Order: sequence, then C-alpha cells, then structure tokens
Amino acid sequence: MSTPNEPGFYMLPMDHPIAIENVRRHSSKADCIENLFNEDELDWLWKNAFTADYNKPRLNKNGTVIIDVDMQKIYDRYKDKFDAALGPLAEKSPTIGGNYFITPQQYGLHMDAMREKGYNGMLETVPLSHPQRKYTTWKNIITPLWIGSHLDELDGGQIVFFEQRDIGWAKVYNGGAETKNIASIYEIVTDYSHIQFYDRDGKPLPCTTEPFDKETFDKYINTPYRRLAGLNAESVFDWKTGSPCIFDAVQLHATNEGTKGTEPRKKWNSKMGLLMTFMIELDDDLLEQWQQEQGLLQ
Repeated sequence: MSTPNEPGFYMLPMDHPIAIENVRRHSSKADCIENLFNEDELDWLWKNAFTADYNKPRLNKNGTVIIDVDMQKIYDRYKDKFDAALGPLAEKSPTIGGNYFITPQQYGLHMDAMREKGYNGMLETVPLSHPQRKYTTWKNIITPLWIGSHLDELDGGQIVFFEQRDIGWAKVYNGGAETKNIASIYEIVTDYSHIQFYDRDGKPLPCTTEPFDKETFDKYINTPYRRLAGLNAESVFDWKTGSPCIFDAVQLHATNEGTKGTEPRKKWNSKMGLLMTFMIELDDDLLEQWQQEQGLLQ
C-alpha cells in the first residue's frame, strides 16, 4: 500500500510530453562524491534500516532484501552533505523516495524511475488535476554502505552509467531476448528501437544497433553483451563505501560482480546500499502549460 508522502503523489505521468521536456532540461552527467560519509556516519546509515521508527522490508526471489524507511529523516540528518552533492534544488524536492537494499547479486541493465502500475494506483488518491502534481523525477543518489566478502581486500566492483536516458517508466533492458525468472518488478524490454533515448545534455540520441565498446565491456560489465547494442558508457565508478553516485533518475546503469580480469570472478558475497530519489518542480513555462491542460488556471 502506498503512503501519502511517496513521490508518485506529486509527479506528472512519466510519459507525458510536459514531464519529458522538464526531465530533459535538467539532465546532466553522472558524478561520484569521494568519501562523503565517514565510518561513524556509515555505521548509523546501515543500522537505521533496522532501527528506524518505520521500516517495511520485502524480499525478491533472487535473495535481494529491500527495506523502505522514511527517507526524509535521513536527508534531514545529513542535509549539508546531500545539498553539497546535489546543490540548492535538493531541499525543494517535496518528498524523497528510495529504499535500502541488500543484494547477493549484481544489478543488470535497468533504470529506476517510477513504475507505471504503482503510479496509476496513486491517481485514485491524488488525481492528475491536484495542485500538488507539479513535479518530475530529477536525481537519484546511490550510497554504498558496506561490502560483505570472504577476501582480505574489499572489492565491490563498479557501477556503469550509460549515456542513454529513457524518460519514461522504470524498465529492465534485456535486448535480444528476455531472461527467464528475472527478479524484477519493472517492465522488461527486449527491443530498444521504439525508445527515444536522450544524452546528458537532454539532446535526442539517434536509434542505432552499433555494437557496444568491447574494451569497456571486457573490463567492467557482466551483463550479456547483446543487451548493450546501441548503447554507450558515460561514467564508471568504483562501488566504494561512503562515496555516493549521483545520476539522472532516468539514466541506464548496471553493476558487476567485482573488478574483472582477476580471480575469483565474484569478489563479494553481498553488499548494502541506500537509494534516494529527488524530484524537481516544473519550469515556469511548463507549469503554466500543465495547469492550463488540467484546468487549474482561471
């Protein structure tokens, strides 16, 4: 069941032209802030998943544990850090979404925007014409919290961010063929030819089936090679505890099992992270268009 403060109660539909335009205007290159959180802060952050006044755990079939908590309290506690990473627009997000996650497996190629099914359910409580619906997705932050490993040297692998932004509903990208029994609640797409991707500057990218860069694939990516046709890597960051990655909410990304080219292939047993999602208000001209469309202007 949705709680009244979830992002979906404030957003336009992800696939609405006005929403697409707003997200496009506010795109930028992914970044990583080295050592933003110290050891004491990381200790509080991961334990908060289990000690927060409100927490709601759920289990995926692959063994990944997702824990929902009040993200606003985390933001308020470390506001100076999040604002330094995101800038002054962070505090203007009407609410903050996200979750903790503990996973035994890498994350394949995906994009973490709003799920259409979940969003449609929220329209019964807050209709499209409600005045608070004037926001779109903006930035996500993933903070690595810990790495569980049997090795002496901790290696959480890397997270790869792609040039492609898909301004739409959340998806898993299985180009070529769908993987059976995939542990995801997102829409699964196998054909990217109908998707209009955008780059870091919000410019439309041409549809292509060009092979993905083999050197980058061999060095960083475990996802099947066929899924990457037509895509380009933008940024690669180490999964380093206390060093959050900041990226467009609609940006494609994937993780791996550990630094490739060395043994053993998988370097970690499990790892924990914190995903936080921030929204942005419509630009003035777009807000006026939206309000006119919804009959909110007299």
